[in-house]
Amino acid sequence: MIQYLNRLKSKKGFTMVELIVVVGIIAILITIMSVGMLSGSTERELAAQAGAEAFFPACQLTFTRAQLTERSVVTYEADKVPVIYYKNGKNKLMDSESSAAAPSPATYLFLEAKSTEKGFEWLHVSTYLDTLMSKAEDTGMTALESYLFKNVKEYMADSYDGYFYAMVDSDFKVLYTCFSDARLPEYVSGGKTSDFVGDMMIYDGKVKGSHGIIGTCYERTDLLPGDTSDDREYDKFVFCLPATTDIKISKYIKDIV
Repeated sequence: MIQYLNRLKSKKGFTMVELIVVVGIIAILITIMSVGMLSGSTERELAAQAGAEAFFPACQLTFTRAQLTERSVVTYEADKVPVIYYKNGKNKLMDSESSAAAPSPATYLFLEAKSTEKGFEWLHVSTYLDTLMSKAEDTGMTALESYLFKNVKEYMADSYDGYFYAMVDSDFKVLYTCFSDARLPEYVSGGKTSDFVGDMMIYDGKVKGSHGIIGTCYERTDLLPGDTSDDREYDKFVFCLPATTDIKISKYIKDIV
């Protein structure tokens, strides 16, 4: 093409055919570059999806082990809430925000883990999504978090650079896992719940307000009245967050309980 352009420079002007040829070549080059850029984005999305899918069985194996263990999985300090509570030969999920002396049952357990190419760095859990996202990244791990951290690492064969998330129900079943190269947004106490839910909305593979590509892997549970198994309305949200007018939102956000 360079030689062709050099020949054209020796002429006094361009013919219409020559202009069309040059424009056509430029259009082809732009198309090739655009495809390359799009494929790079697709690769990131596929990598995020692969991360979420790999984390799903790792979490399920970890929580199945925790549920079936015929003893307390960890030793809690006297003033700590036994999040996984052992009684009468069975472990139950308890509310981390309830009284340590009289823990109450929990609906869900949310998990966040930071990973780098060198492996996992930390893991945090909470029975509410807003309290989980308000934890500082450098906060030390509790005995339970260390137990889960050790087991999840054992089941993860590959390394990823980003943040893993999981949602587990009271039967210790993993409902949803996510992977993002950016941390999920934090709920500000006293702020609008609708803003927090809105920030969790996924647009074109990204969490609103961040540049992170997110991958999701889930088991469908609750459907709205009239929904079918193919309905995907809730899939637009991280962890299938309900609308702020839905009573189920109180199971995610402690501030409005």
